[in-house]
Amino acid sequence: MRKIIFYSILLLITVSFVEAQCKRGEQLRITNDVEIKVVDCREATRLIYNEGWYPYSVEYEQEDRCPQLLSSSAEYYRSSNWELSASSYSQMMDLRCDQWNSDFVNPDDVYLYWSIALQNQGKFEESEAVLTKGLNELPDNTSLMARLAYAYKKQDKIDEMIIEYERLMDSGSDDTTSLIDLARAYGQQGRSDEQISVLKKILRIDPNNSSVQSELARAYEDSGEDPLDIFKARFEENPDNASYAVEYADKLISNGDTMEAIDVLENTLSYNRENSMVYMSLGKAYNDNSDFEDAVEVLKDLFDLDRNNFRVAMMVSENGIEMEDFDLAFKWAQTAMKISKNNAESLAHLGNLYYKSMQSCRGDNFSRSDKIVASLAYEYFVKAQKKGNSKYFKQQKWLEENDVLFSYSDWFMTDKEIQASGSVSPSGRCYEWVTESLAKQSDW
Repeated sequence: MRKIIFYSILLLITVSFVEAQCKRGEQLRITNDVEIKVVDCREATRLIYNEGWYPYSVEYEQEDRCPQLLSSSAEYYRSSNWELSASSYSQMMDLRCDQWNSDFVNPDDVYLYWSIALQNQGKFEESEAVLTKGLNELPDNTSLMARLAYAYKKQDKIDEMIIEYERLMDSGSDDTTSLIDLARAYGQQGRSDEQISVLKKILRIDPNNSSVQSELARAYEDSGEDPLDIFKARFEENPDNASYAVEYADKLISNGDTMEAIDVLENTLSYNRENSMVYMSLGKAYNDNSDFEDAVEVLKDLFDLDRNNFRVAMMVSENGIEMEDFDLAFKWAQTAMKISKNNAESLAHLGNLYYKSMQSCRGDNFSRSDKIVASLAYEYFVKAQKKGNSKYFKQQKWLEENDVLFSYSDWFMTDKEIQASGSVSPSGRCYEWVTESLAKQSDW
């Protein structure tokens, strides 16, 4: 009799609880320890009164499901199952598993990993919604700020992205990746002063970041300021860094300070005896300064580092041409031809060597030797053109339009011994270096 009274009282309490918690037209979550379902209040009352169901509170559901969701979400995330991972994190926050046990479920992490799972599915708009909700609860979370800015970036919401990155910067964040994005966004909008300010902040965090240093220099240039001091400071702090030295030297040369650029590169070369970039830059600087002999010596050293680089051999030859040392120029032109297997570039270069030597050696009246060398130049220009290189088309056209090529009348005036040999060679001190002969043409 007492048991009947006890269960009757318990039932009355439960029904009273239902009536207090649930009004007509509303729904209630109930369970019978086998299943959980959501029904309207009248049905809930009937099932509780007649069939042993009872209200299933959030606390009960948290106890049942939060441990499982915590485990599965972590496992799905580790295995890159982004769809199930996002679903698990969503359910965890619907249940507020962080309120169930904040030691195990940290809302900072849940919102972050949930947003990442969505972003890895390309769902940036959904990720934006999750992160906005997270920041409403956790307004100082810089990781969520950075992720939200990234979600804006992927949706081309540049103004919103900038606002979020500014918020991140104001928080004192040292996330250089985000700050770089902000600086670039400022640059795209032409906000040079703000871009420079952010880049300077990044360099205070990471002073040796060479890409940011270069961006800062470009930003100064875009704003009309001279960035030379940036390159100078970076070089002086790292005098053995070849890249910094070359970049600084390039800027000096652009400013007309070639001698200072040479000093920088010579100093750096003492630290970088195996660095081809320094040799190349120094060779070009000597050439720009008309120090052709020094250029030749440096470029020879560079060739010793890479004996298969035909362009270096051509550069030695070009400096020989500038000095009118055609013997030196011809030897290195032949080296370039051999390495390159007579490619269009080396053919054109040899044609120019013959052309330049002819212009240097000729008098007012073209001699037979001048015409032979002019014709050799023309033949090489034509060969290079057939292979797609018309670099010296102006010189080729000049040879065609002026009476300077060796012709039938010139051949007719040669000795019978020469005619019998089938070719003719230049003579005289100016052309002593020429080892090629001009072959008799079919119409001679």
